[in-house]
Amino acid sequence: MLLCLTQNSNSMKKSVLLFVAALLTLTACKTGKKAFRQGDYEEAVYSAINRLRSAPNNKKALQTLKEAYPIMLDYYQDQIEQAKLSSDPLRWERVLDLYGELNQVYDEVQRSPAAKRALPQVRNFSSEYEEARRRAAEARYALGEQELAKGHREAAKAAYRHFERCLQLQPGFRDAEEKMFEAQDLATVIVQIEPIPVHSRVLELSNEFFENQIIEWVRSYTWSPFVRFYSAKDTDAHLREPDHIIKMKFDDFVVGQAYVKEREVQRVNDSVEVEVKVGKDSTRTDYITAKATVHQFTKEITSTGLLDVQIIDARNGAVISQRKFPGTFIWVDRWGFFNGDERALTEEDKQFIRKKRESPNPPPQDLFIEFTRPIFNQVTDFITDFYRDV
Repeated sequence: MLLCLTQNSNSMKKSVLLFVAALLTLTACKTGKKAFRQGDYEEAVYSAINRLRSAPNNKKALQTLKEAYPIMLDYYQDQIEQAKLSSDPLRWERVLDLYGELNQVYDEVQRSPAAKRALPQVRNFSSEYEEARRRAAEARYALGEQELAKGHREAAKAAYRHFERCLQLQPGFRDAEEKMFEAQDLATVIVQIEPIPVHSRVLELSNEFFENQIIEWVRSYTWSPFVRFYSAKDTDAHLREPDHIIKMKFDDFVVGQAYVKEREVQRVNDSVEVEVKVGKDSTRTDYITAKATVHQFTKEITSTGLLDVQIIDARNGAVISQRKFPGTFIWVDRWGFFNGDERALTEEDKQFIRKKRESPNPPPQDLFIEFTRPIFNQVTDFITDFYRDV
């Protein structure tokens, strides 16, 4: 009985799979034929080829492929001729794309024996494709030279894009790479980041951590090809004078402003359970009242500062953009003690009395670093927004 059920189950699975395969084939047939009727000959060709891979003798697919491919080929060749006659200097890239589409169809046919037999006349346009690619690269190179000759920054940016595309089309094309870097150099804005001064009459503070963070960030961030940063310490990093200078200074800062708050709280817990002995061998639960006086101490040390950031035109000293960014850090310490019955204490009380005395104050340098952390994110956002589309 079990064997019979297993055989029936396997038979049902095979029937379902055959039904699904037949349904998919029928759907594909309808899709290809419909595409052909609607004039989408490219879709009809691809649908027919895909269908023939799973059903090599499918008559509808064979007929669709034989009818659709010549029409598609005529359409593409007409588009190619029109593109060649266009006045668009980038017309050869259009020609290249069209030949690429025809070659893709050729490759698909080669991967289907049934489609290959149905289309013995299918053409490979590899030589035409390579010629179009060469001409497209020449056109980009010529446009790049024209823009580069204009000698100003926006034209140099356009030149860079043309030479870049030229090399994508034809790697190693003439001296396109050299000219691309020449255009990039002319188009690039050189930005110098000056050291950040820190002045304090009573504290010895260093902004090295914050300054190094900024420098490390600009070096690791992915910028446009037309902006380059360096610090004033990088004497060998630039080949010409900067175009912009970023100046940062702390207008005002306070490090280590302390405030201590003491709080005395009375605690009463009248539901403390105790076991009371009753007789020789038994006990009962009673409730008593527990009282305690809790002394809570909270110390806050606040450090704040305001950073002024200016982007300056290095040629004339004019301020191009300026923002001020605030930062605050509050260091908190809690401790306490109690008198009385510990059973009266709350969980919050226990947090305080876990430490019985205050902690040493953190060094001023650490507090200075901490209040600059939120400033860092504001500064980097400001610089990113300004140089995003440079």
